[in-house]
Amino acid sequence: MEKSCKQIEYTNNISVENYNALRKAVNWISVNEKRAAIALKNSFYLCVAVCDGNPVGMARIVSDGGYTYFITDVIVHPDYQGYHIGTELITRVLDYIEKDVLDGETIMISLMAAYNRESFYERFGFHTRPFGNHGSGMSMWFSRDINGKVTPL
Repeated sequence: MEKSCKQIEYTNNISVENYNALRKAVNWISVNEKRAAIALKNSFYLCVAVCDGNPVGMARIVSDGGYTYFITDVIVHPDYQGYHIGTELITRVLDYIEKDVLDGETIMISLMAAYNRESFYERFGFHTRPFGNHGSGMSMWFSRDINGKVTPL
């Protein structure tokens, strides 16, 4: 960790610019400013790790408000990986969900682990799919160019 960073603080907001800077730091695609602002605003919960005023990690939850919670955008800047920031982010996210669940309820928490990061989430009780009666997790990205042509990525 940078020597000037004596303590990581946790907050619940991040600018679109800093959000995309974190995404870029881990080689993820940049999200259009308008879409990123909507996504961040509509997060069920957002947790951001800050060092000396700079976001160095984040995680957020998207939820339908019912029984489904999706953990997404779990990012720790490469310069700050290995210092348990990711563990703290996931712990805070799961604690938030736990407080939201009522007695007698069963809810589902899902996520899509980055490539070769499954073991990190298994420590928290997540199962690598396929598991039991659950098939493989799947995702799809597509892009529309300025001429309106849609291309799967």
